[in-house]
Amino acid sequence: MESSNSPNKAIIGIIVVALIAIAATAVIVLSNNNNQTESDSVATTTPSTSASPSAGTSDTVEESGEFKDGTYSADGSYQTPGGRESIGVTVTLSDGVITDASVEQHASAGEAESYQSKFSSAFKSQVVGKKISEVSLTRVAGSSLTPNGFNNAIDDIESQAQA
Repeated sequence: MESSNSPNKAIIGIIVVALIAIAATAVIVLSNNNNQTESDSVATTTPSTSASPSAGTSDTVEESGEFKDGTYSADGSYQTPGGRESIGVTVTLSDGVITDASVEQHASAGEAESYQSKFSSAFKSQVVGKKISEVSLTRVAGSSLTPNGFNNAIDDIESQAQA
């Protein structure tokens, strides 16, 4: 009878080893995801380096609800693996809704330039026609860090446009 227990013990041993390997892989994957989330949250909470009303802002600004109509600009900074980057954002508001938007690329490195370029060609459809208070971009055209700078600039613009 001992010989029949031996194959069972071998199967149980293989199953235990497989479960340990699966658990170790899960821990590593979750740890990497948590590290990435912490990195993203640091980048999104970093304040913008500068903010100023656009030269095109009219002296007579109409108030509408919580935001004043007008054109506003701000630079939003964000952290990349290659260092700090920033992107300039200009939006036109009417009744708290973004009616036009543009970005000015300030990237200082090749990879950041590529991502900012991709972002700038695709972001507009995600913000024009939306309330500024509801705009918060995550990944745009494959760029996951540039939106952090954009969101930081939008936060500054919201402050500028407060009624």
